[in-house]
Amino acid sequence: MGVYAQLARAVERQDWVQALRLVDLLREHTEDPAQRRDLENYRLELERRFHPGDPPPTPLPPYRPFLHKPFVGEFPVTNLFDHDLPLGERDGNRRFVSGQGQVWIPDPLHPCGKSDGHAGYDWEMPVGTPILAAAAGRVTLAREEPEFFCPSLGRLVRGLRVRLLHEPEFSDGERADRRTLPRWETLYAHLSQVGVQEGQVVAPGEIIGLSGDSGCASGPHLHFEVRRFDNTNSGQPAAVDPYGWFGSGLDPWSIHPLGAESLFLWQVGQAPSLGACL
Repeated sequence: MGVYAQLARAVERQDWVQALRLVDLLREHTEDPAQRRDLENYRLELERRFHPGDPPPTPLPPYRPFLHKPFVGEFPVTNLFDHDLPLGERDGNRRFVSGQGQVWIPDPLHPCGKSDGHAGYDWEMPVGTPILAAAAGRVTLAREEPEFFCPSLGRLVRGLRVRLLHEPEFSDGERADRRTLPRWETLYAHLSQVGVQEGQVVAPGEIIGLSGDSGCASGPHLHFEVRRFDNTNSGQPAAVDPYGWFGSGLDPWSIHPLGAESLFLWQVGQAPSLGACL
């Protein structure tokens, strides 16, 4: 699944621009010469399918692949990252912009963008589904969040969540260059059970908890969020889209005073499927 599943769906939709982007992404990340040749030949085949007058493919978003899938299997995505603007209740502009630049009015019944200002991705899954660390990191939070009022439920709630800090690794004698290797944080929310302790170091794929519907959740799902700690517009941590920005023009969040540039952060084959929301 992941990138290959997205490529298959793009070809099925005859979205040749998106298909070429995904083939380029796969080419960039393969170290197998034979596979790279196959992808180059496949790219030529896709180019021949372009209709006259179609726009040329736009460049791939910047990438720094380090994330693994935070669960096993496939689950439907129910909410995307709002690029305009992922500020939660502080957004309020009634305008949802996906990573592909699609615009709509957020609505609880929308299949892809339900929450104005949503700062992550939601995958609907049964309570008790194992949630995995998306990358090596240190647990900075593993407990209930402070009680707050949930407008959609009309009551006070407290949800279980885990935060992991991911810092670049360097060999002896090397010094961290924050300009090229920023720190990241991943958040896993609405859990039913936490399986790690604060300060604990975890490996990619290690179980950190179980999914649930705690906190401000209308049903069982995983809320997954990525924050960038360095090279942000404000100098403060900012939520970013781990799928990057594929839309034409500038990403509105990348130029916002509180925003940051979104990079494609998934390792090859590890990006959870976005289904029809791609």
